[in-house]
Amino acid sequence: MKEKKNHVGLILALAFILIVVGIILYLVLTYQDNQNEVKKRMETVTSLYTDFKEHVDAFNDKRNEVYQTVMQDMYYQTLQEKDAEFKALYTAYEETVDVINDDYDQLKDKCINVLYPDVSVNNKCEAFVIGYEQVINTFVSDVAIYNQNIDAYNTWAQENNVTQTLTPYETDKDFIDVNGDREYNGREQTEAVGELSDETE
Repeated sequence: MKEKKNHVGLILALAFILIVVGIILYLVLTYQDNQNEVKKRMETVTSLYTDFKEHVDAFNDKRNEVYQTVMQDMYYQTLQEKDAEFKALYTAYEETVDVINDDYDQLKDKCINVLYPDVSVNNKCEAFVIGYEQVINTFVSDVAIYNQNIDAYNTWAQENNVTQTLTPYETDKDFIDVNGDREYNGREQTEAVGELSDETE
């Protein structure tokens, strides 16, 4: 009888040890999986952030082109004669924003409200959030300014019996606040650039 009790006790002890070892192994493997997943996500952030920076450079280059081509020395005749050219340029400008939107779609779940054990990755995420917000709000501001100039031209056209009016540039983009801090990075006062004038005056 005593031997039987010892035998049962030994089996119970071994079963308990196996359960404890199983739990420890599960925790270790889960921790390693989590660590590997975090490492993978950090590598993805670093890689995508490099692409994002290049796309922001392309955005800035196109914005400079827009300002040099459209916004300097703007006259009513310029808007009238170059309406199609200007709108095509704004379309190309918006395409650079669309590429950055794709970057956002890939990075938002990896960067917004996420902290990593690597400070440099956290800094990249912070720069990404600020940079993305700035790009969108800058573009929307530029469109609003351009469209105000179109409105000014149309008012001038009506006052001077000019039959051809112009349509504003249309976009589905609007001002954004990515991180909810109530600051719209990149949003500018949407006032027409300079004074539109009739160059023949």
